[in-house]
Amino acid sequence: MEIISKEIIRPSSRTPEHLKTFTLSLLDQLTLHTYAPIILLYESKTVTCSEVLKKSLSKTLTKYYPFAGRLREDGITVDCNDEGVIFVEAKIVGCKLSDFLQNPTYETQILLFPEGFLWKGSCIGHTFLAAQATYFDCGGMAVSISMSHKVADAPSLGVFLSDWAAMARGEVRPPPLILATSIPSLNLAYTMPEIEIEMSETLITKRYVFHAENIARLKRRVMGLVDNPTKIAVVTAFLYKCAMLASVLKTGCFSNSILIQLVNMRPRMAPPLPENFIGNFTWYFSTSNDDQSEISLGNLVLQMKKGIKELGDKNNLHDWLNSVRESANNVKELFDNLDIYRFSHVRGGSFYQMNFGWGNPKWGTIADVLVKNTFILYDTPDGNGVEAVVNLEEEHMRLFESNKELLEFASTNRTLQFEPIAQSRM
Repeated sequence: MEIISKEIIRPSSRTPEHLKTFTLSLLDQLTLHTYAPIILLYESKTVTCSEVLKKSLSKTLTKYYPFAGRLREDGITVDCNDEGVIFVEAKIVGCKLSDFLQNPTYETQILLFPEGFLWKGSCIGHTFLAAQATYFDCGGMAVSISMSHKVADAPSLGVFLSDWAAMARGEVRPPPLILATSIPSLNLAYTMPEIEIEMSETLITKRYVFHAENIARLKRRVMGLVDNPTKIAVVTAFLYKCAMLASVLKTGCFSNSILIQLVNMRPRMAPPLPENFIGNFTWYFSTSNDDQSEISLGNLVLQMKKGIKELGDKNNLHDWLNSVRESANNVKELFDNLDIYRFSHVRGGSFYQMNFGWGNPKWGTIADVLVKNTFILYDTPDGNGVEAVVNLEEEHMRLFESNKELLEFASTNRTLQFEPIAQSRM
């Protein structure tokens, strides 16, 4: 690994005085500090210029001014002081883009992020965002970004990346709306303890691809019991079922567990909130398997549909936020309980629109998660399939991936086609 440069990128224009300080929203306060790491891989055939990335990032930060600030020790106040974000340029020697695409090991993923920012913990006093441009031997590059969950959920991160890429292409877009300054201000009646998820490199991460034809087969299995199931619902239920069956084999007995599904609440408001509302605006529903008979795929999808329905469309934002505040005491338990399976869906189709001027990414993904019983789903490049990042304990994973039904519906190989890559220059 060769570090070419490391610098702080500040907003191109100073943040106005009346925007210098703001308090995190209620949902921000309830959210983890953990940084979410995204990797975009480009099969660049043209001359690339790091100055384009840095200048466009600086201009974009002017619109996303909280990202260039710092969180105070109180954990709820952001100083929008233009201290900036980290940007690193690097080169990997002895590793081609094609090698990484076929075998994206955790050891190589670490190299694609600024040191210490792959699944970094607390963000207090640190930059909310760190980015890196990495060049592979024989051409091709990775653009990675590690963003604190404290100021951005997955939809926010997607909008930010899209706006950064548009700025690099010279496209002017309207500024985003900052949720913390745009929705009713409700604070907790107490200081929320910082939630730190235990991470371990001894856990195993695997990636599975569900192609459209296999998703259609899964849907047919639940027809008659569930009307018009979504692809995310059937894939989530299927993975949960496989994980529970593996757990039974591991322990020798059936045990109750809970599925937690994160949901983007912007479109569930009445009227819906715009997608470019930046901050945290996701909530969750949960389902549990009370007895072994409920492990069937149809029952699991039915429970998920019920959970979504109970989450409901929210007609009054203030009332909903009040209900969230009242249930906030239970949030920490969701991360302490080891029998919980956590699922989230990143609308990853947007990954493949992140064109900084040298074409769309060949692959967009989240780095290996290393958090027990975590499943992250996102769309395949064609938008019809689903790729799943699965993280389990070693023995649990061994039993999980030996499930013949899993191998019948999911593939461990991404069908990525790529042409010979011309050498890129910086």
